Amino acid sequence: MRKNIFFGVMASFLCVPIFVLAATDGTYNITVDNIGFAGGEASGDGTYQLMDTVGEPIVGVGTSEDYKSQDGFWYMVNSTISLTLDSNTKDLGTVTAGTPKTANTTATVVTDSAGGYDLLISENHAMTHVGDGTTTISDYAGTIATPTAWTGTGLGFTITSGTGVEAKWGTSPNNNYAGMPTTDTIFHEKTGYTSGDDDTVVEYKVDVPGAQKSGVYTNTVTYTAISKL
Repeated sequence: MRKNIFFGVMASFLCVPIFVLAATDGTYNITVDNIGFAGGEASGDGTYQLMDTVGEPIVGVGTSEDYKSQDGFWYMVNSTISLTLDSNTKDLGTVTAGTPKTANTTATVVTDSAGGYDLLISENHAMTHVGDGTTTISDYAGTIATPTAWTGTGLGFTITSGTGVEAKWGTSPNNNYAGMPTTDTIFHEKTGYTSGDDDTVVEYKVDVPGAQKSGVYTNTVTYTAISKL
């Protein structure tokens, strides 16, 4: 992204640049470096005090066809986020062709972000036969963009409960399912602030064709949570 910088005529009080460096004292954080051109005077209202700098002369929103930039006084937002799962492994048990099996994962997010968060999911590969390393159970045909009512075979997932669950996932007992993507993909967007734990329950479902090779199949599913400003 290119930001155009414009220089105007300024009064002769310009002096040695003022440096504001990223730093922390264990309680407060300055997360972004900045170099001002002048200033260094304190403004206050009796309760709060702000040290002025001169060096952000362009104020407002600059836009192009593809990007938008907020120019002017720098603001910093520092949020925290954590993600925990109820278990690191899930056993779907013995699967008989034509009789789907299910299991659930509860993903718990805690964040102070006012904008909420995104949940992403991916798998390292389709469920693979432990013995031969090549035979797989295909991913379910539905997609995250367009999940579908369960029909056929494969490994799929849906959201059975959570905050602001998207309508495309349906509701129990008529949930819609998607196959696992192999790249991190957003499957749930939580908007707005939530105090404390925020749980999203994901249900896995698997079924196989009658000719599926017997044995143990496995893969790894990864969840990621990203805060939104």
